[in-house]
Amino acid sequence: MCVGLAVLGAVLPILPTTPFLLLASWCFFRGSPRIHAWLHRSKWFGPTLDDWGHYHGIRRSMKYRTFGMIGVVVAASLVLSSLPWWLQYGVLGLVAIGLYVVWTVPTLPDDAPRAPRTIVQ
Repeated sequence: MCVGLAVLGAVLPILPTTPFLLLASWCFFRGSPRIHAWLHRSKWFGPTLDDWGHYHGIRRSMKYRTFGMIGVVVAASLVLSSLPWWLQYGVLGLVAIGLYVVWTVPTLPDDAPRAPRTIVQ
């Protein structure tokens, strides 16, 4: 369920991706080593999980892409929706909180060495 929410969070502006992805990894580590290894080997999630596990941060380019995608999706959603003004401000407030959280996560330089792959294949 957490992986599904993480995938939805990659597309939807209000739903976060990283907390669900980290929760899924933690749950799989405890309950299913096979699925945990699959998640860390995945093309989409593996490098980010490895960076977080080894460096406790995310790469600068990933952070910029996150800000860009959130900005485009939220702007399009607010322009194309017929939400009342007070609800639009509520959405902007929640997005601002999410962006603040992303901003405070430690940033890795893009040229930092890739985290070692610790998952047995």
